[in-house]
Amino acid sequence: MKKYSALIIDLKKSRSYEHFDRINLQNYIKNAILILNKIFANVLELNVVFSAGDEVQGLFSSPQAAYLYLRLFNMLIFPVEIRAGIGVGEWSVRIDSGISTEQDGSAYHNARYAINNVEDSLGYSILLFSKGQNDIYINSAISTAAILVKNQSQYQNELFLLSELMYPIDINGALKFNNFEEMNSLIAQKNQIGYYVRWKSSRNIQKYPLSVPMDFSFGCNPINALADEEQFYVSSGKVKGLPAKLAKLLGTSRQNMDKSIRAGNIYQARNSAIVALKLMNQYISEERQW
Repeated sequence: MKKYSALIIDLKKSRSYEHFDRINLQNYIKNAILILNKIFANVLELNVVFSAGDEVQGLFSSPQAAYLYLRLFNMLIFPVEIRAGIGVGEWSVRIDSGISTEQDGSAYHNARYAINNVEDSLGYSILLFSKGQNDIYINSAISTAAILVKNQSQYQNELFLLSELMYPIDINGALKFNNFEEMNSLIAQKNQIGYYVRWKSSRNIQKYPLSVPMDFSFGCNPINALADEEQFYVSSGKVKGLPAKLAKLLGTSRQNMDKSIRAGNIYQARNSAIVALKLMNQYISEERQW
């Protein structure tokens, strides 16, 4: 039977936010989901939705697609923290015209099992569960990328997102890049939300990379995770000439951009994500047990 991948995301400590902040954050996250659903329309079986209790849920055609969605979602809402589970399995209970939260099957059960085990996983914020023997390796790669991103500053995270908009990591044409320009509306909304404004103003930064809407004339040059054929190490997450292009776009020096990229472990985070995607693809091909 065909296997699917359910994604469940929970906003950590969401009830600790001030009432007004929580409302604004929920509205922003709903808009982020709407735009990401357009970008991932090719690989969504059921749209991602924001349900009660500050939980986000959707169904994808593959674990790679679910992971790519999660990466961009995490960048967009940073520094709001999340925990997440990706479950690989069957979609056996189908409610016609129903949303993801109305469906059922082992994909959903496995995603719930994964997210419920996050707190006991010694630092993992994201877990994938397929009942396969190779989950442990995939989760190690996912965790490495997540920890690198979590430790970024707001400036580094915005630089990371901008790098991803210029050179997005993709696999098998999962993303629809013509919808990337809609990110500008999200950037503008985020820059007006009190929680994010206070967070950024508390840091001694004069200008952030995404303080103004982006001119997407710089083009979008996707990186196919499966095209990295290095046998010794993954390298395609490091894009040649990226510091110079970012420097020109942001009106600063290439040396400053190179320093910020290194300090934010941007290349390492991208390479770790590519490793996770390659592992998912490898084990799907070899074991056929997803």
